[in-house]
Amino acid sequence: MNAGERLAASPRWRQAVPPRIAPGGPAELGPRTWLMSRAMSLVAGTDGARLFDLPGRDPRLMRRYLRFASSVVLLGRLERADVELVTLRTAWNVGAWYEFFHHLHLSRLSGLSVDSVERVAEGPQSPGWNPRQAALLRAADELHARRAVSEPTLAELRGFLDQSRLVELCLLVGHYEMLAMYLKTAGAVPEPGAWERGPLSWLRSPDDSDRLAPPWLPAVNKRLTNRVQGVWAPYLPPYAVIVHRGRNSGREYRTPVAAVRSGRLLFVALPYGDRTDWVRNLLAEGRGGVERLGRLHRLSRVRVTDVPTAGEAVPRYARRMLGLTKVLVAEIEES
Repeated sequence: MNAGERLAASPRWRQAVPPRIAPGGPAELGPRTWLMSRAMSLVAGTDGARLFDLPGRDPRLMRRYLRFASSVVLLGRLERADVELVTLRTAWNVGAWYEFFHHLHLSRLSGLSVDSVERVAEGPQSPGWNPRQAALLRAADELHARRAVSEPTLAELRGFLDQSRLVELCLLVGHYEMLAMYLKTAGAVPEPGAWERGPLSWLRSPDDSDRLAPPWLPAVNKRLTNRVQGVWAPYLPPYAVIVHRGRNSGREYRTPVAAVRSGRLLFVALPYGDRTDWVRNLLAEGRGGVERLGRLHRLSRVRVTDVPTAGEAVPRYARRMLGLTKVLVAEIEES
């Protein structure tokens, strides 16, 4: 069972079965909303998009709603990872599986790994969050429960957000709570096959590895490409060679990777996900080595995370390169 299946099985979700309101067709939606629904269907690989097919039954109201929603969700000043984190927590708080399911996939475009999405269910008390993320999750919880952010949480948020972003945060939570009211009343459930086909079917892998490459490619690299890259990777940044010991064999292995150093931290992109042998070897032992710029260093405190959770520790110039994959982080011990 993967993260999506575990989350779907939560008793948190309450759905109306059968759905109470039927999706609108071209006549009810009007040409503009119907075309947007078709476009979203092509992206998600579905037959219909309930986000448009249900509220779009009132075309006049839908046009005004989309202007507001796009201003808060897409065109605001909050970082994308912040928007997705708050959206997911709000959907969890109100028990809106339709919203949560779609953002479980879409949140990867902001850099959030499936591990972070699953931790959203644990809330701000989870030990995996950085201070910024914990404050955002706490604010979402307080806005849901009390309709206001407490003074201590507001003081924390002011360390990360300016006044306009604080306004956006409140409106973002309110928007998704409002949308959930209608979608849950209508009985909206995720469209069959959503994100399993279409141009964004790569967003989440069934094994929770968040890999970008096909599952057979690591084996090909291990036998062919790594042998070539291993010649120059120890000397030519941003490449490096990870030195690790087999979990069962105890043998030493060397794997070329793309890596970025910032101070004492090493960040390694994981385009093949975190289920590859060399990653599992490092995580099992908690340490290893890295050969970079012709020098060998020991690695300790090895863990897997994502760019939003690693936060400011990730150099800005490297965030685009690392942003769509899980990231292995380790401390470099100076020799």
